[in-house]
This record gives sequence, C-alpha cells and structure tokens, in this order.
Amino acid sequence: MAKAARSGTAPEGTRERIIGATARHLALLGPRGVELRSVCLDLGISPSLVNYYFSSPAELLWRAALHAYGTHVAEQRTAFDRAADGRAALEGWVLGTIAWTKANPGVAAVIDFPMLALSTEGLATADAFARELSSLSRENVATMSSAVWSLMTGRPPARLSSAKVAVLIKLRPEFAFWVSTVGFGGLGAAMWVAGRKPYGLLWRAFGFDPDRQIRASLRELVARIAASGGAGLPDDREIEAALAADGEEPEDGPEMELPER
Repeated sequence: MAKAARSGTAPEGTRERIIGATARHLALLGPRGVELRSVCLDLGISPSLVNYYFSSPAELLWRAALHAYGTHVAEQRTAFDRAADGRAALEGWVLGTIAWTKANPGVAAVIDFPMLALSTEGLATADAFARELSSLSRENVATMSSAVWSLMTGRPPARLSSAKVAVLIKLRPEFAFWVSTVGFGGLGAAMWVAGRKPYGLLWRAFGFDPDRQIRASLRELVARIAASGGAGLPDDREIEAALAADGEEPEDGPEMELPER
C-alpha cells in the first residue's frame, strides 16, 4: 500500500470502521486469510481509501489486532471489577482468556506470533507492533496478578498497578510463582484448546474432555493458591516503601519471564 496524501475528505470514523471490519475478518480467518477486497466490500468503500489511512497491509493487520485485543483486555478488567471474590476473579480471567482465544483464533495468532503473522513486512513491523502491544499486555497481566493477590490474601478483588505487581514479584517469590503458573497455564490451555489443529483426536485418544479437564485443573489450582495463604506476604506499608525506594513506578517491572497476554 502506498501512503496517500491526506486531504481531510474521508468521512469521520472511516479509519475506525476499517479497523473494526478487519478485526472481524482477522478473528476467524487469520492474518493470511484477510483480503482487503472483502473488507472493503463489507464496508462499501474503495480500496484506495484504505491506502489513505494505512501505510501497508501489515499496519492494518496490527491495528486490527490491537483493537480486538484491547477490547478483550478491557472486558477482562470489567469482569475482574465485578467479581465477588478472588476465586471468581481468577477463574473468570482464565476462562475468559480461553473463551476469547477460541472465538478469535486469528487475532490470537497475531498477538502470540507476530514474527510469523507479519513476516511479509519484516522485523521492523513486528517490533513496532510489539512495542504498542506491551502496554496492553502489562495491563492484562496486572489484572490476572491482582486476582492471584486477592486469592492469596483473602481480600476483596482490587486492581493493582503494574508497578505494585512488579514490587510484589520482587519481594515474594511465591507470588511470582503463582502468577507465572496461572499466566503460562491459562495461555497454554487457551492455545491448546483453541488452536485449529487436530488436538481433538489426541484428547479423545487419552479419554479427555478438554473443557471438563481444564475446569477441573483450574479448580485444583485455585484451591492450592487459596491454601497457600497470605502469611509472610508484604503489607501495604512495605509495598509503598518499596515503590518509594524505586523513585517512580516502574513500567516494565523486574526482569522476569511473564506471559505477554
């Protein structure tokens, strides 16, 4: 796509409509299945109008993926805010992640494997996408971490900032362990169940019902986190002191491998 000069003549909101329509196509068809012509037919616009807003097909794909993923992150945050307790908050995050991935496998492919999904545009495009994705990923991990904290402490669900999550990970290895376990386990289950691969045959060969097994494993995980208790965990004063010692709230947290979404 060649970048067209902007004359200001396009209808207001057209860019958002293009992103939204592309996100819907991307969700089910994947990045290689999205056709600009089909998106334009859905919207009743000319392909030249897409050139007006987006420098390349890859930019359109990553904008669409960010739009869809951002909506998911906001929905996860809303579900957390409505949860009655830590158990409901954590189960809601994991099951919400799985349900979203199953409904949006094409978007999940771009989120999880940008170098493959955007390979036609090379490293620069994937790096730009990853930088914009980072803030959404941190927010989503913070929501999940807040649920873990609520479950461990027995407190009502309250969202922690990314900075507080980073401090807690630094101060208490057991918190870091449960965050990693839930994050990697939840995302792994989502990719395993939602991926359009012949895993169903493998599940059946071993006598598993995937959904039932995941829920049973989740219940066991939640019970173990709750049983670990809040003994030895830092109190609010210790957390605030650690934040003050850092000088300002860290954006990326400590150097620790955490799931990206």
